[in-house]
Amino acid sequence: MKKQLLSLVAALGLLTSANAQNYYSLKSTGVDNAGGYEYKQALVAGTTASVLAPIKDDVLSTEQTLPFGWTFFGQPVTKYVASDNGFISFNTTETTNPTTPVALPSTTAPKNAIFAYWYNFKLAQSGTGVPDQVSSWTYGTAPNRVHVIQWLSITTATGSFASFAIRIYEGKSFDVVLNQVGAALAGTIGVNNADGTIGYNIAGSPSVAWSTPSADGDYANMTKYRFLPGPQPNNEVELTSIELPKYLQKNTNVSIKGRVTNWGAQNLTSFKLNYAVGSGATLTMQLSGLDIATNGGTYDFTHNVPFSQSVSGDYPIKVWVSNPNASADGDSSNNNAAGNITVVNSTVPRKVMHEIFTSATCPPCNPGNANLKTVLDGNVGKWNVVKYQVNFPGTGDPYYTTEVGTRFSYYGANFAPWLVVDGTSKWGSTDANANSYTGAFFTNMQSIPSLASITANLVRVGQKVTVSGNVTPVQGFSNAGLKLRIAVVETRTTKNAKTNGETEFFNVMKKMLPDATGTAVNLAAGTAVNYTQSFTFPGTYRLPLDGQAANIINLSTENSVEEFGNLFAIVFLQDDNDKTVWQSASTAPDGALAVAEISELGLNLYPNPATSSFEVSFTGASSNGTVRIVDMNGKEVMNKNINSLNGTINCETLSNGLYFVELTVDGKTAVKKLNIIR
Repeated sequence: MKKQLLSLVAALGLLTSANAQNYYSLKSTGVDNAGGYEYKQALVAGTTASVLAPIKDDVLSTEQTLPFGWTFFGQPVTKYVASDNGFISFNTTETTNPTTPVALPSTTAPKNAIFAYWYNFKLAQSGTGVPDQVSSWTYGTAPNRVHVIQWLSITTATGSFASFAIRIYEGKSFDVVLNQVGAALAGTIGVNNADGTIGYNIAGSPSVAWSTPSADGDYANMTKYRFLPGPQPNNEVELTSIELPKYLQKNTNVSIKGRVTNWGAQNLTSFKLNYAVGSGATLTMQLSGLDIATNGGTYDFTHNVPFSQSVSGDYPIKVWVSNPNASADGDSSNNNAAGNITVVNSTVPRKVMHEIFTSATCPPCNPGNANLKTVLDGNVGKWNVVKYQVNFPGTGDPYYTTEVGTRFSYYGANFAPWLVVDGTSKWGSTDANANSYTGAFFTNMQSIPSLASITANLVRVGQKVTVSGNVTPVQGFSNAGLKLRIAVVETRTTKNAKTNGETEFFNVMKKMLPDATGTAVNLAAGTAVNYTQSFTFPGTYRLPLDGQAANIINLSTENSVEEFGNLFAIVFLQDDNDKTVWQSASTAPDGALAVAEISELGLNLYPNPATSSFEVSFTGASSNGTVRIVDMNGKEVMNKNINSLNGTINCETLSNGLYFVELTVDGKTAVKKLNIIR
């Protein structure tokens, strides 16, 4: 009996010790966007569950089930209830739902609870805009799933709004993300244990100030509080990310790069950086003389031994960090990362694909488009661009189509001007914002080799366009999810001008062939795959009132093409698994139509169609210009200097067919199509 009592006492001691475990937090700015579009604008069937919906005030949800086992204050938890007032409780019989936050721990506050942002909120808006809601979803695969509980656009006591979330990590701890707020708030962020005797809160609770708004989807500026079971170790380094190319040409060196974060209580002055190729030898680099700040300081590293291989094939790469400050790491679970580099025999240069979601009613879209043009003008011949006119803000752009909406959802976009470069929205100081795009990022993307070449031709007869060509891979690579997409765009539009100051819009998407889904392609190394897609724009031109659903163009009966002679096509190869665009091509020469300033130069070709010669007339500050003629395959067939007094071009040596005549005067470029018929 005595032995049993001693065992019971020991068990109680362990339980008390587990309950005594507390937390500490690490504050940082910026969150990852793992699992796609993490901060949802609306409930998505099959991926997002409604926890609380409007209209409700001071209400606790029904019991919700965690999708994986988890511990809180050292104890297993499986279910929770959520409050409109910004917290969850793992005590599913909880009835306390106070509106006035207090400091933690507290025996009067909700027990066994995580307070994302405890404040007097309510779910007040329903039916228009983004409805107030508390929702949940899970992303990732076991054993690395993440369960998200999000308060989206909920109403404050002053009638403003706030969006924030808790992310619970399988087998690990959790974080709190403050996304967006309309007006300054003061509340509590923290945790309270099962009886309210042990807890932790962010300094300043119950008046933690939250006043700096972050635009929805502006991941780089969101505030994150990472909660971990304490006490905080003195030395704790995390391998936050690594940079590995997906494909690399053989006998080419590439540096192993990445970022580490110091989560220790002491500044990080040294650590070891290691990597290995498959089961090969470990390559270790000692980094010393550093001064990386405690509680979230970061350091971008480059290993001093580059990776290179002379034989094509897949090479798994393991990277890890160790020995922070020549000591053991307080949490070694976050020290490792892995990836794969496929070494290929040969590559081809890529043309960087730009897809930008913009609108004539969007004030930041005007400078965003101008900034994009500046970057592209410095890299002529190396890119393609498609502009999708969206149905917001306000009434939106008249040239919005349902296919634009499909592409918008495909990328998880949620503002304009949202710029996607070769399938990625993550770049620059503000992810996806065209106003942040730089030439340096363009250069980084353009330097990535491509494994396929694309040819593209467009033939128009009346309102029917036919786009054809071929895709030729130089190396076999995964075909699962590989799609060929074709966007028919109009060089320049003016009738969709609205309120943001733009009067001309370039490369406006009019139709995707056969649609926004694209066409699946199967590629074998060195074997060309031919493609042909046609579409006849029906009916006559109509200018919609705006981009709202009741007014958009119905492409089964009508069209919004201002000038059929200004249509061309962008063709691109995209992997739906990770959205990477591997190559793009245009039926226009070097993307010239995207930067054409036709109205300023007043370019005219006569006669058109031509037989043996044609005249080029133009206006401009200078009377001298350069004419470049390019065939439908993008090959230059003539280049000569002319002036406005003698602009006759002999074309007897050119075969019948369509050509692009590109005129450059005073640094400005205009392009028109020329048809030669004999």
